[in-house]
Amino acid sequence: MQLSKSDYMLYLKHPAWLWLKKHDKDKLPPVDDSTQAMFDAGHKFEAYAEAIFENGVTLGFNNYDEYNSLTGRTQQAFADGATTIFQSRFVSGDYNCLPDIIDVVGDKEVDLYEIKSSTKVKDEHLYDLAFQRAVIEANGLTIRKIFVIYVNNEYVRHGAINPEELTKMDDVTLAVHNLASFTESNMPLALETMKSDTMPDPNPIFLSKLGDKKEWQAIYDELVGTPKPDYSGAEPTIEKHEIEAFLSELEFPLYFLDYETMSAVVPYFDGHRPYQQVPSQYSLHILDSPDAELRQKEYLHRDNSDPSLPIAQHLVEDIGDHGSIITWNMGFEKSCNVTLGKLNPEYAAAMEKINERITDLMIPFKPKNGWYSDPRFEGSASIKKVLPVVVPALSYKELNIQNGGSAQTLWMQAVLDSTRDDKEKILDDLIKYCGLDTLAMVEIYEALKKVTTNTQA
Repeated sequence: MQLSKSDYMLYLKHPAWLWLKKHDKDKLPPVDDSTQAMFDAGHKFEAYAEAIFENGVTLGFNNYDEYNSLTGRTQQAFADGATTIFQSRFVSGDYNCLPDIIDVVGDKEVDLYEIKSSTKVKDEHLYDLAFQRAVIEANGLTIRKIFVIYVNNEYVRHGAINPEELTKMDDVTLAVHNLASFTESNMPLALETMKSDTMPDPNPIFLSKLGDKKEWQAIYDELVGTPKPDYSGAEPTIEKHEIEAFLSELEFPLYFLDYETMSAVVPYFDGHRPYQQVPSQYSLHILDSPDAELRQKEYLHRDNSDPSLPIAQHLVEDIGDHGSIITWNMGFEKSCNVTLGKLNPEYAAAMEKINERITDLMIPFKPKNGWYSDPRFEGSASIKKVLPVVVPALSYKELNIQNGGSAQTLWMQAVLDSTRDDKEKILDDLIKYCGLDTLAMVEIYEALKKVTTNTQA
């Protein structure tokens, strides 16, 4: 059993995290579609980062046999005079690592490059590289310089992707060297943890700054059987006058708006930037007057083309030139509208006017406001927490798509990548999901109206 750099990083997050991976991985949550999509996007970016280098030799592996042969193939590549090696493998006793890029700069002297699909260098990258440095230098090589190659989020695509412009590179040699003693002392501890028959104390107090507190807390609660909070008899606290004042500022017709978006580390279309949130779908529920029948408009982009222009065109037609536009967490919709205006300058003014009309239905539920608070919200103002409490008859549970991350991933797979055979079903599921988001806002709005008449001041 060998300790890899990913194993080591899990140990640094929390020793019990590594132990579970090796001894009881069913206790860890499976990789969801959104996370897998991030991994896949990272692989796409990796190819462009490698393109910076000339005459690189790609090794890598696609199966277990190729993995086992990778160390030997790495040594053979050096023997054959390779100057740049992608996806190699080094082993030192019980430790192994797979560097992204090794660049030969002298006799047994190399530069080490790590490719990350983030938009900046993070602390975790340095600890990762410090582990790699220790393993590589144990193989008799000297590392001269160490770099992180990451995403330039200011890059704008125009025609074919330019790898030099898509990427940024930082020299982190000194920062990694400063972690040498820490790494030397922690590698055997991680190895010992991995090989132990006993799980380390999983208490979240031992989670390091590299770990995800929310993710580990969920794992810990399952491990120890933390009882769910008992909210029986819970009652909301309602500030009637504040809610009345909020509702009084709304102007009919009311437009309840929600976007679903695309976002990619490597832009698909001209004018797009890495990780830019570009709307690919919207739902619009409309109340023309207090007593009017609810109606809906929607648009879902179905073609492998830039969705921004048709989204802007249809939205301007559907949303009218007056009346309040109601969103949940309005910063997201507003930023999407700014993006639509930048990508389509002819609609910039229209998008600006739309943003001037936007109101955030989340405001009464924000903990800092406390106009409508309930212990069952668990301190959150997310619509996924508010809806089951305020409108229990309406639920996302029966939908095939449960969150915006999955919606984004599935749309891109079905429409842009054509990797799904069930495209029409996915598109139907997307319509249902986005439509429920805006219907949920309508029902929450109606619930707020009721509490202003039924709740005593």
